Amino acid sequence: MSHVKLKTMFICLMLVVALAVPGFAQEDVIKIGLITSLTGSVATYGQSVRNAVTMGVDDINAAGGINGRKISLVILDDKGDATEAAQAARRLIDRENVAMILGPVITPCVMAVAPIAQAAGLPMLTPTGTGDQITSIGDYIFRGAYKDSFQGRIMAQFAAENLGIKEAAIIYDVANDYSVGLRNAFKATFEELGGKIIAEESYSTGDTDFSAQLTSLAMRNPESLFIPDYYSTAGPILMQARLLGLDSVMLGVDGWDSPDLSALAGGFEEGGYIVNHYSADVDSEVTQNFIARYTEKFGQAPDALAALGYDGVLIMASALEAAGSTDPEALKHALGTVGDIDAATGVINMDPEGTPIKSAVILRITGGKWELVDRIDPIGR
Repeated sequence: MSHVKLKTMFICLMLVVALAVPGFAQEDVIKIGLITSLTGSVATYGQSVRNAVTMGVDDINAAGGINGRKISLVILDDKGDATEAAQAARRLIDRENVAMILGPVITPCVMAVAPIAQAAGLPMLTPTGTGDQITSIGDYIFRGAYKDSFQGRIMAQFAAENLGIKEAAIIYDVANDYSVGLRNAFKATFEELGGKIIAEESYSTGDTDFSAQLTSLAMRNPESLFIPDYYSTAGPILMQARLLGLDSVMLGVDGWDSPDLSALAGGFEEGGYIVNHYSADVDSEVTQNFIARYTEKFGQAPDALAALGYDGVLIMASALEAAGSTDPEALKHALGTVGDIDAATGVINMDPEGTPIKSAVILRITGGKWELVDRIDPIGR
């Protein structure tokens, strides 16, 4: 027998051993897929989530893993695009054989991935997706963030009851489920509380010139302007609105939270209010420890997306420990029942519907920094 044939037989034998022997390196890891937006229009979101997830996984592995098994991450970039996100999901399920998917980051991408994960019977947890309809896709779909209907109601309530605002205008992305859902929740609650929506304008994803819509709104001189969109769009709207003379109280959402907002808004975000998932001002040992470690590791303070990414790892780890295995059914059950998780955004208790029961905060940007104004518990969510 030739040397080449002997070498080939040896390689094949080693592959059989690797697959057959319990405890071989391949069996020692729990493979988790992370779909995040590392490039594209919401890249700061995805990078924050990636950073925090890798930090969380490193923490778990350094402590011995989950029930003695280390976590291995497979990270894919969806570029903030729903089609790319769906392709990433197919690769994670069909080629990488992951036990669970973390992500995607934004609601349109989550909505593209969730049906694929549900059909495959694979648990999926988006740390940051807030669209109300996400978890209704199926019983394998979970989230680590509150719903848009919750934050939309909270902002409307804060505007009406805390700021005493009687009239509001809205400008939103008619082609984005995230923006539309927030607009609907804010409008309904504001009107229920006796407020009046005096004007609405819309645009489509990718638009950059909002002068026509804002000129129309400026003619109505609204007391406040609600802008439910991501920082990449909210920033230019804020700048163009102020340059057109709109002096309304600016009201926003978690999507504004990005280190790039100020540059895009030209500083005109000053004085604006948002609903968010956490505040760096919260006096919690877990929160402050997370902020200090993240800042030291990555050279910048974490935003809410980072905090949610880290919390997503904590939810996942708790569920894996409770399930005692990566069996999809056991993991699905655990994801809907784990609780008392002391996390960066607060104490988290998951419910079977797939959404955590947790608080929200109201932040105001002052001197270029977000300061804590109020903390709201999810009563009646």
